[in-house]
Amino acid sequence: MFEDIIPKRKIGVLSPRSVIDNQPYEFYRLAPPGIMLVMVPSGLREFSREDVERVFASVDERLEMLMERGIDLVMQAGVPLPILIGIEAHDRLIAHMEEKTGLPATSSVLNVVAAAKHLGIENIAVVNKWTDEMNNTLGEFFAREGIAVAGVANRSMTPAEFTRISSAGSVDLAYGLGRQAFEDYPEADGLYIGGGNWISQPVAERLEQEFDKPAYCNQGAMIWECFHRLDCWQPIPGHGRLLA
Repeated sequence: MFEDIIPKRKIGVLSPRSVIDNQPYEFYRLAPPGIMLVMVPSGLREFSREDVERVFASVDERLEMLMERGIDLVMQAGVPLPILIGIEAHDRLIAHMEEKTGLPATSSVLNVVAAAKHLGIENIAVVNKWTDEMNNTLGEFFAREGIAVAGVANRSMTPAEFTRISSAGSVDLAYGLGRQAFEDYPEADGLYIGGGNWISQPVAERLEQEFDKPAYCNQGAMIWECFHRLDCWQPIPGHGRLLA
């Protein structure tokens, strides 16, 4: 008699940080009933290849924890991790996740690139808190799908620095950088706000309205691609072009 409240799909998420707050908050604002996030933290401490390799060294243990909860898809969350280790290492990780779990596997960076292709973006402006080197590698992920990066508006910060910013402060930062990106790179035909550890979906929606160009973030990209892969996609009107 409780059939209507039992989750119909479960997305297993390897979350990059030790504290998980903004991602599930934004997800459940948007997702329809019946879809559940099952999240385990990875404990990333810094933006370095060495720390990402430390985190992924124990990935099998975390995958087993997710599998115990009956997930339907597994996802490596956090764009910084793949862009710190590079495309080849990322692709090997996704293949390993699929082999280990027997389930479809994806990642935030794959979600992000797939969303840009779906929106028809060919020259994208990028907003984030990452270093120039990290953004160069992000550009390689876009480039292999034929998408150029018009330019980047970033304020490079460490994970520890950003964690101390309030939710309101993160929204203000995302909005300010988003406006800067659209104004500095008018040739861009779309905008990607990178990073899951800030509240960015409402910012993307606002910027899309103001500049009349598609704008999206990790959360929207994850919902759009994962729901399609789970065969449970339904348009979510009122939250930007991607989700509509």
